[in-house]
Amino acid sequence: MKKYKYKKIFSLFLIVLCFALYSSKVSAIEAPHHCCCETEHHHQQPVIKDGAILSITDCIAVGISNSPIIKEYEHKYELAKSNVGTAKSEYFPTLGLSANIGQIYNSDHEDFYHNYKEYPNFNVMLNKMIWDFGKTTANIRMEEFLKIAAQYEFEDSVCSTVFDIKDKYYATLRAKAIFAAAQQNYKIEAQTTKEMENLVLSKKKNKVDFLNSQIQQSQAKIQMLDAEDDYANAKENLNNAMFLDNAPNYEIYETQTFQYFTEKSPYINISNKKNATIKKDETIFEHPHFTYSEATSLAYKNSPDLKVLVAVKNAMEQSLLFVKRSYYPEIGGRIGYDILNTNQYYNNDLAIGVNVSSSLNLMKQKYDIKSANQELNIAQDTINKFKKDLYYRVRRALNTVNETQSLIPIAKEQNKIAENNLTLTKNNYTLGSMNQLDVQDAIKSYHQSLLNVINSQYRYNIALINLEMSMHYHLIDYHEKSEHAIEYHEDNPSDTLSKMITCKKKHKQESKL
Repeated sequence: MKKYKYKKIFSLFLIVLCFALYSSKVSAIEAPHHCCCETEHHHQQPVIKDGAILSITDCIAVGISNSPIIKEYEHKYELAKSNVGTAKSEYFPTLGLSANIGQIYNSDHEDFYHNYKEYPNFNVMLNKMIWDFGKTTANIRMEEFLKIAAQYEFEDSVCSTVFDIKDKYYATLRAKAIFAAAQQNYKIEAQTTKEMENLVLSKKKNKVDFLNSQIQQSQAKIQMLDAEDDYANAKENLNNAMFLDNAPNYEIYETQTFQYFTEKSPYINISNKKNATIKKDETIFEHPHFTYSEATSLAYKNSPDLKVLVAVKNAMEQSLLFVKRSYYPEIGGRIGYDILNTNQYYNNDLAIGVNVSSSLNLMKQKYDIKSANQELNIAQDTINKFKKDLYYRVRRALNTVNETQSLIPIAKEQNKIAENNLTLTKNNYTLGSMNQLDVQDAIKSYHQSLLNVINSQYRYNIALINLEMSMHYHLIDYHEKSEHAIEYHEDNPSDTLSKMITCKKKHKQESKL
């Protein structure tokens, strides 16, 4: 009867144990994520073909898809989520199993058996922390805030990739425009040399003019070759920003804020513009008219760096609570079943108990609290310093945007004046009222005016990017426009990246690369 009672208790114990394990497993598994891109098939990786013309949106799409930096921060975010689960696991039961079999021999044969013990021993136990007066709760909250920080860092990695590609895209546009201007300058010098040669042959001009013009033509060719090399390297930098290996031969579009050779000119071959057609963005760009107050408010609201610092500070607050509560007692429960069999007796038992434990080192507790307080103070100081720096960074960026925008029409007006001056100077040289040096000065002034137009637009776009970065505010939101590039990663399925760029259920027309 007694043996039957133990079997009944043991069966009940196993049922409770199985239920506890099943409940823990169900609670620990998160509900499966559903990608917000609810399409019937996965998106294909953007493929660039030879001869393609890419918009800035296309380049951003490729860069987001390829970026190992984004994947790194995605993995860090997943790690932070796992750390939250680890912290929560303190509330989950712990299962322990042990089994052994062996013999113990005694040298005293007279009073005891030579084979003193011969036994199998089996033990199953289930331990669970019931309450530790908020220590584990503080630790969980700390990991939750660190998870939030990791999420903002992940978001920032996407935005940083966008900003970097935009920076390199405009640098490539600039290099391309300077190369085109250098080509036109060489053609002007070559044409001028040819005209001077004809004037020398007709005895209207001195041969020295022709020789000087040849020298200027050679220098223009060197400048053209240097500009071509700069353009090639700018494309390499753009490929690097897109993490694009073995890049095919492609061109890029001008944008609404960077358009060179926009005016008809007798010195510019318009037919060369076939690969510079402007591709309009869906969002019409307008020059930002933020006040200082509006700009700084947006920066404080949007900055992921600031959000990371705040999340870290909140984590430090929970860390301080954890340290303060470290000596609080811990209440735990235990249920165990033991089987012991020796050559003298057989026994099995079921043990259920509650235990309370605590320990305290007053000296260590004192300095642990002091250290945690200082870490919290440092976190707050870091926030204050960052906000001050951000405040002045936004104001400087806004000043630069407004200044560079005002210089563009001035540069274009100078270009028109230089063009008219070049035409008049060449005509007057033919008539004999001006010399060859006047012609060369006019050519240089015209070429420099073209460079001023190019550089003024480039500086304006870089200023816009710096303002966007400081405010973390996209004047044209390329995140949503590049949504077609986002798909499940083969090695780590996650919909987080899609959510970071506000992916829609119904995609717009795919970009044709």
